[in-house]
Amino acid sequence: MIDHIPYIVLTALLAVVIGLFARRLLVRRLKNTVVDAWLVQTLGIIAVIIPLAVAVPITVAIWDSNLPATILHQLNLSFTLTGGTDFVLHFTGSLLIAVLAIGIGRTLRRMTIHGLGEKRIDVNIRTLIGHVLYIVILAVAAFWILSLWQVAVGIPIAILSTFTIALTLSLQDILKDLVAGLYILMERPFHIGDEICIENRTGRVEDVQIRATTLRLNSGEEVIIPNTQVFSAIVVNNTFYGERRATITLTLPQEEFVKDETAARIIGILKEIETVMPKPEPGVVLSGYTGKLLTLTLHFWIASGQSDTLSQAMYNLRNAFPNADLAVAEAAGAV
Repeated sequence: MIDHIPYIVLTALLAVVIGLFARRLLVRRLKNTVVDAWLVQTLGIIAVIIPLAVAVPITVAIWDSNLPATILHQLNLSFTLTGGTDFVLHFTGSLLIAVLAIGIGRTLRRMTIHGLGEKRIDVNIRTLIGHVLYIVILAVAAFWILSLWQVAVGIPIAILSTFTIALTLSLQDILKDLVAGLYILMERPFHIGDEICIENRTGRVEDVQIRATTLRLNSGEEVIIPNTQVFSAIVVNNTFYGERRATITLTLPQEEFVKDETAARIIGILKEIETVMPKPEPGVVLSGYTGKLLTLTLHFWIASGQSDTLSQAMYNLRNAFPNADLAVAEAAGAV
């Protein structure tokens, strides 16, 4: 048997070398990926254990070819009498599930935080979603471990369900805002800096959080709107397109109106303003008569955010028609 010692040592060393080499390749391959370091190291340890586990029966067989059968017979008898087999399997399985669950959960959390970052979602919200996924993975692993040990999970599930229902009922308004916030953050119907109109409130989007959306109104105030209202209301995005239509009504005495000349004169005044877009062309329509007065409706297009264009148009028209009444019908989202 002493002659077998070199072979046993060689087998053990070979198993260690193979395990360490496999671990090195695995760790190097996964090091710069989204896989969490915990999971990488866990898989590295498993890569070392597998060759060692294979080497153990081989070294025993080298020492004595009849010894493995004797050991298996004794272990089988012992475990049958004491239930040790189930304990070892359950303990090993539980440990493996726990370690892998931690690694997978941390990897999913990391992937979520980095993946949602490409959609410009706030880092706090990304972190929250990542933590929720991590907790869900751990909860699934916990119930799996309990099922391995044949522990009745009915009572914990019933308690958890009751607590969840009570918490949902007490926080249903907040949860509605959270769900609406997640939808807004994922779908992104508008972005920070866009000018939007929600329920007669017009302003620029300052921040989109998981519970509420913050607007800076054109009048200077800051308004915080719960995401439930944003989700259910009609939202007008004034900056989605690069151009906006402005409308001015001009009311003047009938004797000052010449059918073709007045309309052409108004269009010429609008075209003289540099910030009025040439396409689509400005238009003038006769929209109403009231006694000895008539009303003309002027349509023209300006770039988003060009509030000075509307003011300049009003000023030029007032100089050209001093006896006319002017009013803004569509402000193009600019004022």
